[in-house]
Amino acid sequence: MKRIRTITETLQMLKKEDPNTGLSEFLIRKLANNYKIRSFKTGNKILIDYDSLMAFLQSQDYDLPMEQIVVR
Repeated sequence: MKRIRTITETLQMLKKEDPNTGLSEFLIRKLANNYKIRSFKTGNKILIDYDSLMAFLQSQDYDLPMEQIVVR
C-alpha cells in the first residue's frame, strides 16, 4: 500500500526518521510541482507519495512516472 500524505504529514514522518533533516515543506512542494516526486493535487492541497520522496532522496528509480495527478 502506498503511503500518501499531506506535505506537513510527509515532513513529520521524515523528521521521525531523521530529526536533523534539512528538508522543508517548501522544498517538498517544489519537488512535487517540478515532477521530481509523485504527487496528487486536490484543490489547493498536494498529497505526496512518501515512498517516491524517499526514492528520490536516495537517488533510486521509482516504478511510477513522476507526474502530478490533478483530481477535480
